[in-house]
Amino acid sequence: MSGLWTPPGSVPGDGGDRTAGPAGAPGAAGPGDPGAPASPEELAALRELHARLVATPVADVVANHALGIWQLALVHLGVVTPPDEQGRRPAPDLPAAGLAIDALAALVDGLGPRLGEHEATLRDALAQAQRLFVEVADAAGG
Repeated sequence: MSGLWTPPGSVPGDGGDRTAGPAGAPGAAGPGDPGAPASPEELAALRELHARLVATPVADVVANHALGIWQLALVHLGVVTPPDEQGRRPAPDLPAAGLAIDALAALVDGLGPRLGEHEATLRDALAQAQRLFVEVADAAGG
């Protein structure tokens, strides 16, 4: 079942503590864990990174990730992979490319105008990836 993310404490019975949990569970950092900050300098760097992230419009961050998914689709289609020493490119991975394209479509179609100034660019990227998928699948005989 999928649903919308809710902030900690907004669900009845949810104490909001997202950092506690079994050892090895996401968010369960403790002393000596590789993910735990080790120094004041690292904590300061994390605070600075957090401040920059908070100052960045969410639509910009989502668009950046969407473009990463688009690039992933192109890699699996084999259209941006450099040729090897003999000039050959790897065979396309159509199921992987299709999953990336479907993920991009879910973001673009699901968020639409909420993407703001990025909507048109992302719709163009999606259409391009979909066209390339058809071309590559046809060329591969699939």
